[in-house]
This record gives sequence, structure tokens and C-alpha cells, in this order.
Amino acid sequence: MMTVLVTGVADGAELEALRACIHTGPHFRIVAHAHDADVALAQARVLLPDIAVVTLHRADAQGERDRRSLVRALRSFDPPTGIILRRDPHEAGEAISPGLEPVHGAIHEVRRGDLDALHHALVTIGRRRASCNIDPAAH
Repeated sequence: MMTVLVTGVADGAELEALRACIHTGPHFRIVAHAHDADVALAQARVLLPDIAVVTLHRADAQGERDRRSLVRALRSFDPPTGIILRRDPHEAGEAISPGLEPVHGAIHEVRRGDLDALHHALVTIGRRRASCNIDPAAH
């Protein structure tokens, strides 16, 4: 079972769609949800999730910095948490910061609303973790 932390999404239809997508497969379960990066990091330190689904859209610059810090902290865990970055469709596909570039099986970027891409990223990260491959992005 792969544990999943969801952060950056308020309660409502978008969160319910994410939950439905994540729970369609028997191998993935959401263990925590937080809107704020600080709360998500506190949850992650206790739960050590296999995968974090992080939505990177905030109206203010501080929110974006908080999300980037959260992703870096999650990647510093041992083993590092796999990351799925959800971005708005109009955003550029550049890495959110140095060292957090997309890496197959470790860090994935998907567009908000693209549930097929989200499911594919979940499966790809899950396969890497299940096979015990070393995560090249974390070393």
C-alpha cells in the first residue's frame, strides 16, 4: 500500500475528484490532507508518506515559497517522498527550483484537472518504490 499526502487543495469538488482518482487503485490511500504547507510538513514528519500530491497554486508569493520549501523537505526524508506537482494549465513547465526538476519515478508534474496524468504518476512512483530502486533525484 502506497500512502499519499495531499496538500494545497481546499475542501470541495477538486479535493473530492483527487480522492476519487487516488482511491480508484487498491494500492493507494490518502493518509492526510492539509491546505497549508506547515501543517502538511508536520503531518509528513509523523506519517512519512510514500507520495505527496502538492498543488502549487497560491495567490501570493509567500504561498509559493512555502510549497517549494515543503517539497524540498519531503525530498529530504529517508526514503524521500515521491512528489506529484499539480500546476495550473497556463504555467510554464520549468522546475520549481534547482534540484526539483521532474525525474521519472520520483518527481512528476501534472496539470490540474488531468486525472489520467495524476494516476499515471502515482503508478510510476509506486512501481519505483515497490521495486526498491534508489531514487536518483534524492542523492
